Amino acid sequence: RIGIRVLIGQYLSLRQKPVQNYIGLICLHSSPYEIVKRAIDDAAFMCTRKYGDSPEVIITGRLDLTFPYVPTHLHYIMLELLKNSMRATVDWHGIDADYPPIKVVIADGKD
Repeated sequence: RIGIRVLIGQYLSLRQKPVQNYIGLICLHSSPYEIVKRAIDDAAFMCTRKYGDSPEVIITGRLDLTFPYVPTHLHYIMLELLKNSMRATVDWHGIDADYPPIKVVIADGKD
């Protein structure tokens, strides 16, 4: 389902007026750090709304990394991972506890 949505979105985006640093849906300089920060804000909002608080999230690693990718797709993936991590942390430690931080490591490789 995601594959078909990406193909259709790419096709439709290529028919629109060009956007700087984008080819269709693909951002040529996607920053995982910026995308993760937005996903943290969204997940923390949802967690706070449901449980009254949310764990802190620490981002480490290659904060300067960029690569061509579909930012909305990466945001969706990160949001789901963070929501699951926050829910599990709150469920395990209880609602009125001091939560340990959730750690996100941004890494790259040669492959």
